[in-house]
Amino acid sequence: MPTISDVANRAGVSPATVSRVLHGASNVRPDTRARVEHAIQQLGYVPSAVAQSLRSKRTRSIALLVSDVTNNFWTTVARGVEDVAQRHRYSVLLCNTDEDLAKQCQYLDVLIRQQVDGVIIAPYDSDPQHLDGLRSRNIPTVVVDRQVDGWDVDSVMSDSVAGSRALVQHLLSLGHRHIGVLSGPNTTSTAQDRIAGYCLALSEAGVPIDPRLIRHGEFRTTSGEELMHQLLDEGLAPSAIFAANNAIAMGVINALGKRGLRIPQDIALVCFDDLPDASHLFPFLTVVAQPVYDLGVNAAQLLLSRLETEATLRPRHVVLPSRLVVRHSCGSRLVKNGQCPLSLPVPGVVPEESRMVRPLGSDQRRSTSYVVTGQADSPPRGTGRLTDYDRSDVKRLLNAVQYQETDRVPHLELGQISRAILEYVLEREPAYDLVGSRVGGQEVTPEDHVDFALRLGIDAIPCCLSWRPESTDMADLQPAPSMADQLSYLERYLRAAEGTNVGIIACFSSFFDVALQTTGVMVALHRFRDEQTALEQMMDLLLQHQERVMRVLCDRFADDLALIMIHDQIAGQGGLVLPPDDFLTVYPARMTRLITPAREHGKPLLLHTAGKMSHALPMLHNLGFDAIHPPDLATNEILELKQDWAGRLALVGNFPTQLLVTGSRDEIEETVRTICATLAPGGGYALSSSLDTFRDVPPRNYVTMVQAVHKYGRYGASGAEV
Repeated sequence: MPTISDVANRAGVSPATVSRVLHGASNVRPDTRARVEHAIQQLGYVPSAVAQSLRSKRTRSIALLVSDVTNNFWTTVARGVEDVAQRHRYSVLLCNTDEDLAKQCQYLDVLIRQQVDGVIIAPYDSDPQHLDGLRSRNIPTVVVDRQVDGWDVDSVMSDSVAGSRALVQHLLSLGHRHIGVLSGPNTTSTAQDRIAGYCLALSEAGVPIDPRLIRHGEFRTTSGEELMHQLLDEGLAPSAIFAANNAIAMGVINALGKRGLRIPQDIALVCFDDLPDASHLFPFLTVVAQPVYDLGVNAAQLLLSRLETEATLRPRHVVLPSRLVVRHSCGSRLVKNGQCPLSLPVPGVVPEESRMVRPLGSDQRRSTSYVVTGQADSPPRGTGRLTDYDRSDVKRLLNAVQYQETDRVPHLELGQISRAILEYVLEREPAYDLVGSRVGGQEVTPEDHVDFALRLGIDAIPCCLSWRPESTDMADLQPAPSMADQLSYLERYLRAAEGTNVGIIACFSSFFDVALQTTGVMVALHRFRDEQTALEQMMDLLLQHQERVMRVLCDRFADDLALIMIHDQIAGQGGLVLPPDDFLTVYPARMTRLITPAREHGKPLLLHTAGKMSHALPMLHNLGFDAIHPPDLATNEILELKQDWAGRLALVGNFPTQLLVTGSRDEIEETVRTICATLAPGGGYALSSSLDTFRDVPPRNYVTMVQAVHKYGRYGASGAEV
């Protein structure tokens, strides 16, 4: 059997390097990694799991403890966890605690003895003492769907308070005032939060809260049926029921069926959690749908990022938005359509409405706390004074996009900074980043990229997340970047930028130019109509992936991002790369899908494309873009564009490429002064270069440009130094 030394000799590296490759370490260059992987394949080397475990003190196994494995919610969470774990070569041990404390404790004892590397758990209750085995041994842990009092640990959940509030608000909008809520155990934060959202909605509507209509049980069908019978037996006669999960909702349906009551004619019903399989065949229930699979993906990413880094990470708390899906069980269709015989069961297919429910802000949460407990939470701490005009401040960029003036012209760079410039500014060799190269990002680490921005006072930098397949055969495409890798990569950027005032721009590749380049149509545009069918298939494949990445990352990180950028080469020097009729056939509807998550979260949108943009701007504005980068001087009348689109579309970046490469210090300074004097007044402009890569730019020239922005970019200075 070949050994690790045999692999090292074949690849021309040390055994330690082979080990780093096997463990997915980030400090291995791509060419070295390729040689090692080729040697492993040639020799048929299979690492010994036992030996690796003894050396690394890792078992490469994680545990997932869920409360009810028969509930589709938890099986979907488990699938999300497993998909991420398998991609990163971890095994998952699935444990069903059955909402039983003794069973949970028994499983934890076994898992601790088996030395699992980490645990993802939906705990039985909020008592931290019941998780002391994990806490005392510092076993990496992620809490999913619930919270634990007094233990600041990684967690991921959707906003139960906001979702419940939205459901009850919808019932109130239909005229219901006597609404019952059936929830789970009072010992779980999930059950408490869903009742809190119920109370908040009633309080905001001025409807008195009747404690008799609030019932606690278990998150099970039998409990829902029992609680519904209790309400009816006590003569409370609610006009609507809010079930705190889908299992309870099934119990409510059973109870009402036995009583001969119809939904929604006799009583309306809404519930938290959708039924993913049944909703296709039985689209009846009005629900708040959680991103269940994404809960599992994010939980696994949080755990693996902690296992695979030597850095000390502060606890992270991920709150994902849910969606209000309006169907028939609430009675809204009866209100809209007059008399309608629709009730359980539903014949045929019926339409539904859906909208995102954004997580509550801090002020709303304090309001919720007061409504439920009568006590207000402590207000957040102050953030301190604003930075000086020559330091990084993402607020400059956000104000400029909204056509507001701040202290100076914002400066950002959206291209790949060369290692020569990085070394010149950092005054050291930057660290190489493997994950960045895997997900289409910078070769430098996020930490060094942020340090670079701070040293120069750059207001925002990109975190690039792209998928650019090389093969034209869709059956032979290389796998898309791992979702967990992309989550971890963006999280590293945001963590590095925390407290620095450097903004992070999430940059996504598009479906359009990547498809044209992959199929070769970009260099032979006359073939477009001949290749249109295959080209659109490629676009749809790319769109399906990038649309999902956009949604998952926006749901997780939208509040922390400065803005969203789409990199898409749609124009050349003569205008759109395709005739307008062809372009409109393939582009607007697909782009609308891609940017919908960003628009739902209210994030400013920036499109990066070179070429002549004047004819494309009306369409881009209608799609929802807020800014364009870079309207370069060679193909656009910048001042005219800014005047024509004042207040509607901001312009980002137009510093001439050739001048940055070959210009003198005086020429660069004068150009910056002229640009700032003509384009800065009134906001709506941020300076950047027009480059995708800075490979040929002398470091001194780049720094000269940046310093000139600080020197001449102050608003109100009319181009004069202040």
